[in-house]
Amino acid sequence: MGWLSNLLLPGRLRTGPTALLPERPDPKTLLAIAQLADPDARLDGDDVIAGGSRILAPVELAGEILGKLGVTDTEKLWACRVAAEGPLPIDYFDKGLAEGIAYRLGGWSLTQGEPTDLADSDKRGALVYLPAAPDAEEVVALLGETVRPVESLDSDRWPDGELVHGIVHIPVNRGVVTDAYAGADVMVTIEEGNRIPPAAQVHWPYLTEIVVARVSVLEPAPASEADTEDDAPGNETADGAADSGPAGSETAGAADADHDIDHDAGTGEGAEPPAADPAEDAAADDEPGEAAEEFDEEALLARVSLALALANRLQGIATDQGGFQLAEPEDILPARYV
Repeated sequence: MGWLSNLLLPGRLRTGPTALLPERPDPKTLLAIAQLADPDARLDGDDVIAGGSRILAPVELAGEILGKLGVTDTEKLWACRVAAEGPLPIDYFDKGLAEGIAYRLGGWSLTQGEPTDLADSDKRGALVYLPAAPDAEEVVALLGETVRPVESLDSDRWPDGELVHGIVHIPVNRGVVTDAYAGADVMVTIEEGNRIPPAAQVHWPYLTEIVVARVSVLEPAPASEADTEDDAPGNETADGAADSGPAGSETAGAADADHDIDHDAGTGEGAEPPAADPAEDAAADDEPGEAAEEFDEEALLARVSLALALANRLQGIATDQGGFQLAEPEDILPARYV
């Protein structure tokens, strides 16, 4: 590599999107990963073409170049830069492609900043793309077979909800969200939109709109936290003030329900944050961190298993948040191709 290339390379890699990898990837491995996001991906010499983007052949980085990229704790890395082919990729597909490659090869993503470790990113969320909206009865029946049921309907949290076979069905019909379904610890929201990833375009080239089933953690009801505070020692003096407040508890419950649906079924590409449970935090303090991590991983794999079951029953495809297809639950875990 010439001195001019050495001078310009760090800037090009830093602006990215770039996947920084601990080992040189085989072209066939890169192609296999790219085909998870775009089944029509193909080799072009040493490069890979996928979704209107070109994954450039890996370049070895060491010494001064790594320092310019902000990497100081390793002697050598391999960089795969992703460049747009023609017009800019739709919905930042090139950025998602670099992140997906780094995630599956145990590396880091680099886009206009410092390297980012994606092992705990929102790539661990599960989606199901469907060609049409499913019947509520079919979704309830499937969830009733696969998730922990709800014992009773919380009418404050779900004022419009209906408990059927242990599953709460909430018709929403607000914005892009049409329906929501809740089990004891998981939520599935049904959304409609026109952002169709390449993996879905290949399956249904005729579609102009698509349905997304988003599987996420069901967070504890905000009302439960308030009740806990009211029962705590020293809060007796606040009871009168609480009783003298506005007589709008049902309205507040409806607002909480709206918040739950908006939070769990956001239209963006956000992560699915875990529930903040004080009891779980205390348990984590008493046990090694590895045990807590295994518990989180087990719950994650259960959600992906649910997404795969939905995809199989409803004739859809399951992907992570980046649009990479999932064939089995373990595909959601990082460094699967190392």
